[in-house]
Amino acid sequence: MKDFFYPKSIAVIGASRVEGKVGHSILKNLISSGFEGEIVPVNPNADEILGIKCSPHVRKVDLVVIVVPAKKVPSVLEESATLGIRAAIIISAGFREAGAEGALLEAQLKKIIKKYGIRVIGPNCLGIISTNAKMNASFAAEYPKNGDVSFISQSGALCTSVLDWAATENIGFDKFVSTGNKIDITEADLLEYLKSDPTTKAVGLYIEGIENGKEFMIASQMTSQIKPIIALKSGKTSPGARAASSHTGALAGSDAVYDAAFKQSGIIRVETVDEFLDAFKSFSMSTTPKIQTLAIITNAGGLGVLASDACADDGVVLANFTKETIENLRRHLPTEGNLYNPVDVLGDAMADRYANALCSILQDENVGSIIVLLTPQAVTEASKTASEIVRLSASTGKPLMTSFVGGEQLSKAIEILKMGKVPNFQSPERAVKAVANLMKYEKVRSREETRQLFRITSKKTDVTSQIDRVKKDGRISMSEEEGRVILKAYEVRTPDEKHANSREYAVKAARGIGYPVVMKVSSPDISHKSDVGGIVVNIKSDRETKNAYESIYANINKRLPTARVKGVIIQKMIEGKEAIVGVSRDPQFGPFITFGLGGIYVEVLRDVSHRVAPITSEEAKTMITEIKSYPVLVGVRGGRALDIDGIVDVILRLSQIMQDFDELQEIEINPLLVQEQSCYAVDALVVIRANINN
Repeated sequence: MKDFFYPKSIAVIGASRVEGKVGHSILKNLISSGFEGEIVPVNPNADEILGIKCSPHVRKVDLVVIVVPAKKVPSVLEESATLGIRAAIIISAGFREAGAEGALLEAQLKKIIKKYGIRVIGPNCLGIISTNAKMNASFAAEYPKNGDVSFISQSGALCTSVLDWAATENIGFDKFVSTGNKIDITEADLLEYLKSDPTTKAVGLYIEGIENGKEFMIASQMTSQIKPIIALKSGKTSPGARAASSHTGALAGSDAVYDAAFKQSGIIRVETVDEFLDAFKSFSMSTTPKIQTLAIITNAGGLGVLASDACADDGVVLANFTKETIENLRRHLPTEGNLYNPVDVLGDAMADRYANALCSILQDENVGSIIVLLTPQAVTEASKTASEIVRLSASTGKPLMTSFVGGEQLSKAIEILKMGKVPNFQSPERAVKAVANLMKYEKVRSREETRQLFRITSKKTDVTSQIDRVKKDGRISMSEEEGRVILKAYEVRTPDEKHANSREYAVKAARGIGYPVVMKVSSPDISHKSDVGGIVVNIKSDRETKNAYESIYANINKRLPTARVKGVIIQKMIEGKEAIVGVSRDPQFGPFITFGLGGIYVEVLRDVSHRVAPITSEEAKTMITEIKSYPVLVGVRGGRALDIDGIVDVILRLSQIMQDFDELQEIEINPLLVQEQSCYAVDALVVIRANINN
């Protein structure tokens, strides 16, 4: 990877004499960025370009930048690899993004990479920038100043926008990578490198999709323990929503998977481009707070209220000042001012009043971060106030940010803040969001690194036999009874039950189990029994048992006459709060866990939480506490607390089943009936992967 970011020699293959062409722009950018190594333009039809002698063919260098038509790229890459070149950036487009022919060309590149071991960034990318090496190997119009944030993006267009913004905001970058089609080097490779890179303080990611989710999570988890990763993921509403048999499969859309993966990997996810750019600013210019509290100073009560509301929305706690701080503020503020958080220094505040208030608050041991708000009023000394903030910022280890809200009157003051490395935001809400993201990372950085994963001894042969039997039958969905065999193999508790294929035996079975009972249709073709009238609950007598049996058969004959019916299942009637636990297999990240309460909570409100397996028991418990309806489980309005540990146990067992058997696509328990001291898996849906060979 060092050859990409600190090469001593670079060849531009496809360098052009024509201004405006990509091959010309890259060569020009390399020269103008001050690259001190050897630059070799490769063009058999030119003697020199931009004053540098051309080579008619590729020769041994540390890094090649390939800018030739797509059809020529495979031969150029192979020629480079045979010379022993270890690093290549393929700028050229026209590969899988262009259709079938381009995909074939891309397949050729992958074979060359595998054969020779050459590493490749691209194709179809903007290039890379390494400011510490004074190297702009891209065709971006802007070259950033040196900084300590590195940026990795799948979008070349977003790269150019970020560079333009950075020039305006006085933000520098260390390394800047456009990944393109990622036929070789991925975000995981780059994170692995940047983890130990001494000049990178934080990493920003723009992601459209990840090919190898597990590899990405491992690299992210290791890197985020050392430095923050901020990610903007596009495609939230795209139909990563895969067709699924279960409720949990349907809820496990692509964005939910990414959200869980980011959370588990310690990645700070942002929602908008503005928040993304604000995070670059705050992580570049600020430290993370050791205390998770915020103090606000304002000369306008309305701004203070907006900031307080934003704190409530983002989970930021306002600090309670010490008595000493309050007394100091009382000495320096007018009696009409507010001494408590947010501190209102009033509209007539000059620079000295702001400085005195800020100095007092910075010394408060209960304060972790500070935001200073300012609006231009008649006597406001905006520039002097900005200078005081810059001075005090240099003497504190606490994050100090501003939101100078206005336009022309504040332009000079905002410039002072920029030059003084104090992050300023256009609105109080954006400033609070930036502080919230710093706080999130401090929690990531201080969390336990060791993860004790759950494992149990199970009867795997029972599961294997059941899977083989279903495959042999040409099905992908298991019947409820077959699904319960798998749950029992992993010691998930299920109600007592018996099978019956006549009214008389149904009565005998119900008596044996003991009323009240539940009756369900037994059919490999029916997954959701209630949808077709295939279930009757709270049966209390022999007569009701006979009626339920006839009713179920009549409903199935009417609604699903082609379904194979093998009889009915009689189960002990269990009372409890309904929950849903499911695991579905994501193509990128693998087994993906969903938890929520049943009924309207999951079906209407979609009140669910997610994780990528494997998880620890603590992570499973956090999943449960995350849902909005969690108070229902711990007891509200006189209700009794239910078996949270039992739910945790079921989540972990389902997770392990999916990890142990790659053939499984989905497992769902719906409902899981939760009582005060136990949980029962009442219904089980198990689906086999259709694309797994027998």
